[in-house]
Amino acid sequence: MSFFSKLFSRGPEDYLAKGDGYFAAHSYYEARTAFEDGLQACRGEIGHADIALQFEVRICETKRAMAELNLQEAEHALRQGAQEKALEHLELAKTLTDDTKIREKADYLLEGMDEKSNNTEELARSASCSSCSSSTQDVHAAPPDTDTDLPLLEHYDLLIHQLPGEMYEYYSSLGEDFACMFIAASRDSHQEALDLLEKWFDGSHRDIYCYEKGKILHRLGRIGESEQCLRASIDENSKNPLPHLGLALLLIDDHRLDEAGRHLDSMITADIFTGQALMMRGEVFQLAGDTESAIQLYGRLLDTPLARAAAEKLHEVLLVCNRQPEAAHIFKRYLSKCQH
Repeated sequence: MSFFSKLFSRGPEDYLAKGDGYFAAHSYYEARTAFEDGLQACRGEIGHADIALQFEVRICETKRAMAELNLQEAEHALRQGAQEKALEHLELAKTLTDDTKIREKADYLLEGMDEKSNNTEELARSASCSSCSSSTQDVHAAPPDTDTDLPLLEHYDLLIHQLPGEMYEYYSSLGEDFACMFIAASRDSHQEALDLLEKWFDGSHRDIYCYEKGKILHRLGRIGESEQCLRASIDENSKNPLPHLGLALLLIDDHRLDEAGRHLDSMITADIFTGQALMMRGEVFQLAGDTESAIQLYGRLLDTPLARAAAEKLHEVLLVCNRQPEAAHIFKRYLSKCQH
């Protein structure tokens, strides 16, 4: 899902908050871009060593998440009998991370594919199939977030697989013209994306139209127009969670922290992207200087599926507050061993 890859940040802390928001929303490509931009903003700056290290850790975590996503896609492709597509995802997974468990799992699946391809009966059945070609390692060797020769709909499918299940199905049905727009937006071709969006819009799916237009306008720095579009999307279909999250990110980026906090609280109450909203609420507490509220919120999440992400943030806040013994305890209990 292409949320807001470059949101005109004012400092490393802004990039960190945005990247964490994207990561919590499973918008990994955009999270990686934000973290890399934040790391670049630290270059040559005095006193930014600690936050630069945080960016480096976040980039590794994001690449690992992208690798896991590709592993899931590979397993799905294997279940569907799409060997060539599975191979592409497995090779991508290996290029994205040095995580031993992920690479071992990718190698295990690759070995299984090799054994199957060496089976004479399997080869006989698939002799006329393109998956038997010796040119399987082709244009897909590049990570999917860079310029690539992936077929249009495959590229689009990789991007929208970051969306929640029901929204993925929704976006899958929007057609090739919409896919062209979405890919253009992911590459920051803002005006092209706007033109394609207007061309695609026929009056239906107005919530999606307003949401996507709001995203693009936000990237262009047209905050007022973007906010109007996002609120119009929510008014059109309050059950669509994407504009709710988009509005929260806009308010954070615009440093309207009180409004962002209230909006996130309403999302949590309405059970809209609850996990992401909770993590972002903690970020807002941090940005507002309310570290005690941030510590309490992250602490409550340690007994939930968000435990590792919350522990990382809690560890960070405790260190900033010079509460080293508590930070050490959190690290030892939740972060010292790989949980992937």
